[in-house]
Amino acid sequence: MQLHQLRAFVAVAEAGGISAAAKLLDVTQPAITRALQQLELSVGATLLTRSAHGIELTPYGQALLEHARLIVRAAADAHTHIRQLAGDLSGKLSIASSAAPFALVVPRAIETMRLRFPDVYIHLQEATYPTVMDLFREKGLDFAIGPLPAGGPGEGYRHDPLFTLDLVVAVRRGHPKARARSLRALADVPWLVTGPADGPGMVIRQSFVDAGLPPPQCVMHCESVGGAIQIIEHGNIASFVPRYLAEEARAAGRLAIVPVAEALPSLTISAFMPAQKILSPAGQALYSAIHSISRSLRPPGA
Repeated sequence: MQLHQLRAFVAVAEAGGISAAAKLLDVTQPAITRALQQLELSVGATLLTRSAHGIELTPYGQALLEHARLIVRAAADAHTHIRQLAGDLSGKLSIASSAAPFALVVPRAIETMRLRFPDVYIHLQEATYPTVMDLFREKGLDFAIGPLPAGGPGEGYRHDPLFTLDLVVAVRRGHPKARARSLRALADVPWLVTGPADGPGMVIRQSFVDAGLPPPQCVMHCESVGGAIQIIEHGNIASFVPRYLAEEARAAGRLAIVPVAEALPSLTISAFMPAQKILSPAGQALYSAIHSISRSLRPPGA
């Protein structure tokens, strides 16, 4: 089993065919076919089959794909790491962030990192747990920033808390419940969960339960807090929104912050990545800058 064989296998699996994989790797189709044949001989199993829908992975191929992706990415990461240590300031980073750290931390951290690594290409995307976990497995994400469940991201991942965000109840400007004083007064309002339904956004339900109330009617969930604010602005729906973003939207005349008496939960924003991930020098510089800027967001003594 050799690295070029695994590269060909991953390319075919992700591109959906030998021709597309050859273009992706800038090699000939016979070279791809030969590498796949050699790989199948090496593992002693058929990895791919042809069908009317194109190339399909066998169960053996599906089992190998995740391992192959890890090996190919680790080799590419190692190559980038050594090149950067030797003075090559190019490379690529891929990170994901939820909306609040995107606004509060990420832009300044990138500018700090680019002072040392001006030629590194950075791929940014807004994503939250648990959706972001697929990006680690399938897209080779370097690290992510955002809220996590109480138990952390799960086995095989490490995380570092960065800062805490207060949450507020937000509704559109002029909403009939905009001046409500309690969650009880909002019990009949439809709610939007910010984040996937099984992610940290479920603090809405828990807040009602903690107040001795039945869970509210959650009619929608939106992974993007920015998208959620748009929905809140144009409907009669309520949601928990980070105070920083809600106050910006209120100042722009888009939202109202409901002054409920109950103590609302906060979200801890963390940076997280696979436990075995080794960041390149550029990745380490960006990660360190995010930590440094996050410290300025913590209250004194925190």
